[in-house]
Amino acid sequence: MKYHLWVGYIFLSFFLFINPYTYSSTNSQPITKAINGTDATLYAPLLLPWQAAIKQNSYDSISCGAVVISEFWLLTAAHCNPIDIDEIAIAGTSLIKDGDFSDLDQKYQFKIKQIIPHPDYNEDYFLNDITLLRVERSLYEVAQPIKIATIEEQYLADIEFESSWITYGNSPATVIASGWGDTLEFNSPTTLQVITLAGVPDNQCNGLILNDDQMVCADSNINGLIKDVCRGDSGGPLIWQNKSNIMDSDKGIRLIGLTSNGQRCSIRINESENQYNQLTGQYTQVSTHREWIEQQIRLHGKKPSFSLDDNSLRPTLDTDPFSVAKDIPDNNEEIIKNTYRSGGNISLNWLFSGLIIMIWRRNLTKRYKYNS
Repeated sequence: MKYHLWVGYIFLSFFLFINPYTYSSTNSQPITKAINGTDATLYAPLLLPWQAAIKQNSYDSISCGAVVISEFWLLTAAHCNPIDIDEIAIAGTSLIKDGDFSDLDQKYQFKIKQIIPHPDYNEDYFLNDITLLRVERSLYEVAQPIKIATIEEQYLADIEFESSWITYGNSPATVIASGWGDTLEFNSPTTLQVITLAGVPDNQCNGLILNDDQMVCADSNINGLIKDVCRGDSGGPLIWQNKSNIMDSDKGIRLIGLTSNGQRCSIRINESENQYNQLTGQYTQVSTHREWIEQQIRLHGKKPSFSLDDNSLRPTLDTDPFSVAKDIPDNNEEIIKNTYRSGGNISLNWLFSGLIIMIWRRNLTKRYKYNS
């Protein structure tokens, strides 16, 4: 092992000892995380008609998010354990009352007929963190699908992220995440939360990225304001807009990610002064799995000609979410402000640990590539 790596590990061990937050801040975990989002119903009754959720087993609560991609099929995250989820998916509504589904109309509830996790899902690194769900009746009764980005469109998104992301400054909102997950308040929200974010270039994404084709990264686009998804948002959509198709019926909206992993929300807030040294939110890059999705639907859905390029999978939207979604909630009292300001101080502890993490990640990435 090279000398600088030995030195790096010694320093890392030292800072792990003196800072109880360091390890949890550098180890990706399936803690899906919505802070400082806004109610989707502020903009339209059903702003995101592809948004879905999975009921928690034995309790009226949301276990994970999901996404409608065709008439009988949804996507969610593979780390959403089948043992923890019920056989009910919910779609076509922006309102789900946590703790009591008695008023939830049956037309929004769909029995899950089949669960197909990706066979190569790796729980240590969240590789292939994607699962297909098949329901018994048509989702089109109340919902619409979203088109999955192609490899070429993901490349365009990556270029946009590279040119627009600004560290220690405000970035334009290039992606939107959504869900009914934890908001760090007493109860989970009844109304679907929409969180505008900025796509983060792969080379500036803090976390265990072992394969750039596996993950899309996104973080708050507002300097000094923590925004993120939280526990309960796993498997929900991360959307991006292909501006060359903005005049289409779907406004050019594409599904590029599924909420996968990132920093614990409690650490996000407790260590908010270190906004740019925390784990970046990571989302399963869906375009990578287009072929697998098509194969599974053709096989299990008995549709040998199924294609994700089918124009029937394009929704018709009256409202463009990227045109209306707000970067900052109107009620400033509810905003959890980050104490960081441009030109402020960052502790030496974080500077040293950040340096060692970079060295460790680079070495880990090389080991993975050469041993795969």
